[in-house]
Amino acid sequence: MYYYIFDQGSLPVEKFEQLQTQAMGLMAEFKISGETARVTPLRSISDLVDTASQRGAKTLVACGSDDTFNLMLAALKGRDFVLGFIPFDENSYLAKILGLDSVFTGVKTIAARRLEKIDLARIAGNYFISYLEFGVMSHNLKNAGFFSSLKMLSVEPKKLQIRIDASYTLNLEALGGLVINTRSTSRKNAKIANPTDSNLDLLILEKLSKTKIFRYRKIIAEGLLEEVPKTTVIKCKKIEFLEPRGLPLTMLGRIVAKFPSTVEIIPERLRLIVGKNRTF
Repeated sequence: MYYYIFDQGSLPVEKFEQLQTQAMGLMAEFKISGETARVTPLRSISDLVDTASQRGAKTLVACGSDDTFNLMLAALKGRDFVLGFIPFDENSYLAKILGLDSVFTGVKTIAARRLEKIDLARIAGNYFISYLEFGVMSHNLKNAGFFSSLKMLSVEPKKLQIRIDASYTLNLEALGGLVINTRSTSRKNAKIANPTDSNLDLLILEKLSKTKIFRYRKIIAEGLLEEVPKTTVIKCKKIEFLEPRGLPLTMLGRIVAKFPSTVEIIPERLRLIVGKNRTF
């Protein structure tokens, strides 16, 4: 049984209702109708995932933003569902990863039911398939103006202590970095951000000269840190962020944990409905 979770998020009411009506009409057309539920102040995404489990649903579909999907993923609590996504946000990174570009392709992809097993990352009891940011990477560099981005990238580096795979510890100074499972710039043969390689990619950005900040700021804003000189790139299965205590780890601007925290990969844990134009 399909269980669809509709989430208005930050969309205006009129636009959300239009997209919801469109999606439900297409579900009927493709004969994949199921039970639907809408997120409200009294019914959180976590509550709806619990309800879906109690009613025996086998497939959960998030209809909304990337945050809708991420919160649904975080609410799984180890339960085994097939997951799908119908994007209501034109700028969705997850839609790009899954090969979706509209509500229509989202519903069509659910109907085609092409399944892919991918790695799942876990931190502080939460699950994610995308990436975490820390330090300067937690700022919204992509939407920052020229001078604002230069200022953000010119801060003094932080002293970090990070333990890798319970085998060795890094003590270094850095501006920040990323922990990546997958991203919208992934490719099927990518060495970085491949969600089927059973590894996490830790990218750490070192302090940059003003010349390099000017030259690489756009690349940094895109999260392509491996293209920036002196970036540390480590493939691993477990990352323990130890110091400095209290430094936030964020996802799409939302704090999901703080140092000290542990991130680890669970190979091929998630069954995901994907489009033929997916990036992995």
